[in-house]
Amino acid sequence: MLWRSGLALILTVTTATADPLTFVRSWTLVSDRADFGGLSAIEMDSGDRAIVLSDRGPLFTLALDRAAMTVQIGTTPQPHPDRDSEGLARTDDTLFFSYEDPGRISAGDGTQVPSHPDFATYARNGSLEALAADANGTLYTLPERSGGTERPFPIYRYRGGAWDILATLPRTGPFLPAGADIGPDGLLYILERAFTPLGFRSRIRRMDPNTPGAGAETLLKTSAGRHDNLEGLAIWQSDSGATCLTMVSDDNFLAVQRTELVEYALTETLAEGATCN
Repeated sequence: MLWRSGLALILTVTTATADPLTFVRSWTLVSDRADFGGLSAIEMDSGDRAIVLSDRGPLFTLALDRAAMTVQIGTTPQPHPDRDSEGLARTDDTLFFSYEDPGRISAGDGTQVPSHPDFATYARNGSLEALAADANGTLYTLPERSGGTERPFPIYRYRGGAWDILATLPRTGPFLPAGADIGPDGLLYILERAFTPLGFRSRIRRMDPNTPGAGAETLLKTSAGRHDNLEGLAIWQSDSGATCLTMVSDDNFLAVQRTELVEYALTETLAEGATCN
């Protein structure tokens, strides 16, 4: 159960007009396990290990050997969530999962997080797609669909045992939320995707949850087919100081798609030789 085919590219950026994110590498993951696929979320604290979540319930571990450009796929003893699990977040000692049908959030031991009244109003296959947690254990989530092409996406925050709506994310273009994470900088990063006849497109935006009125900054917008169906996002800091964004794709268990692990680095953190290795 190993990586198949990869592309490595590390750029040194010195100009003030560089793109906010720099492409680093991608892997295509294959496994002889019939239940490996449909990956919808990823969690990473460092560059050598990850937990990925299938939307059919199973959790898998990834052990990354960056020097050899290989990935070993394994299973985890962590409790598995229910089917239709879309988001994954980890606090100090707890995994949390978000679901689309019905919209809800649960802890790894099955404990249900109290629901916001809005969650019951979202359509099937359009509910809580993205989930993130900050260093204080606060949870953030947002739906895949807002209910209207010009209606913004509400960003829900759970802290102190209560929900509120932190902010709204403007709905622009064909993109829909797919994943989220809190970076080492404390900012909320949101991965979005769009399907076109030529393939999937991806977009990443970020905002400061402490000053939500400042709006969202676009860091990445890919062309159609650049990557597969990227759904999960994990942000971590390398030993050399680079902020790295690792994403995983959902192949929908279809032969025409691939399970892809894709990495970008925050360009502003690549000074003085910092890398995602």
